Amino acid sequence: MALNIDLVPRNFEGDFNDCNILPITVGHIHRTYKVLIGGIPLYLLQQINENVFKNIEGLMQNTALVIQTLAESMANHEDGLIVPELIKTKTNNTYHRDEEGKCWRMFTYVAGARTIETVKKYSDAFEGGKAYGMFLYGVSSLKPEQLFITIPDFHSLEIRYKAFLNALELNLSNRKSEARAEIEFAISQIDDMMRIPKLINSGKIPQRIVHNDTKFNNLIFSKSGKAIAVTDLDTVMPGSSLFDFGDAIRTAANSAREDETNLSNVKFDISIFEAYAAGYIEAAENILTEDEIDNFPEASLYMTYIIGIRFLTDFLNGDVYFQTRYPSHNLVRAKVQFELIRKMQQQLQAMQKAIGRIKARLSALKS
Repeated sequence: MALNIDLVPRNFEGDFNDCNILPITVGHIHRTYKVLIGGIPLYLLQQINENVFKNIEGLMQNTALVIQTLAESMANHEDGLIVPELIKTKTNNTYHRDEEGKCWRMFTYVAGARTIETVKKYSDAFEGGKAYGMFLYGVSSLKPEQLFITIPDFHSLEIRYKAFLNALELNLSNRKSEARAEIEFAISQIDDMMRIPKLINSGKIPQRIVHNDTKFNNLIFSKSGKAIAVTDLDTVMPGSSLFDFGDAIRTAANSAREDETNLSNVKFDISIFEAYAAGYIEAAENILTEDEIDNFPEASLYMTYIIGIRFLTDFLNGDVYFQTRYPSHNLVRAKVQFELIRKMQQQLQAMQKAIGRIKARLSALKS
């Protein structure tokens, strides 16, 4: 008998005898649903993807600890982030495993919220930067050893590039001929992209607890335009602020959708970059080093490249990681990332000058 999803919430604390469940289609990894009571969305229900997250216990321990730490930090801020609450099961667990073996978890829903897929307003970019900077500051009390590594080497270019070369060699889905231009581009860029990992490995860029998946649609905005919450905490673990900054920029400053089929629509908006950077650096200035800030422009290219080769690798492997809606979906996504890199490369000096202006402005405010 197929699982009746309407019954799943009844395993969690609360009264869910009369609720409605609506699917949320945004997101690549988990299956996510709104839980409505009396027609009002009050909770988020997720079926956890165990193909991606193998250790559910470790994942949920991280989630509980990060939520607790962030909530305590935000309590000291008059204008801090809203931190969704993790709802325990009726057996006091952080997740429920159903009779089919699938894992479910539940969070409170942030009321009146919206997400932004394509950033068109500079104020949205600034607010998003502030929120992610506030998140970085809010979890800064956590030590690397406190968190389980949910996805080892998540933003390791060395590992991701080896996986790409392996997929290229095996050609399991027999798709290599469809992606010749993207394969050639990925190979042509690797030497330049290795600069960031070398900086991190040298210790010049400090290790921090970071979000690691700062797509702009992982931010929740109020109707008034304020970024009020950060979602998708599954990859919060040791990493670099360069990862968080770069991943946010690749989604915020790109004028096109992540799966845009017309590459002429892919443009890099330098003003969105500067607005986001201003918010991020302002919120996290007390912990960021000058080396981190100065490398934010190249971090934007680095993270765009990482995601691009991940999409390309998954396409070559037959779409085993990211959810797709049609056979070439991952290839389309890779094309967009690589076109965005070309546009970023044309404006790298402009990005560096923007960072210089932000630093000068913040320095002037202190004096």
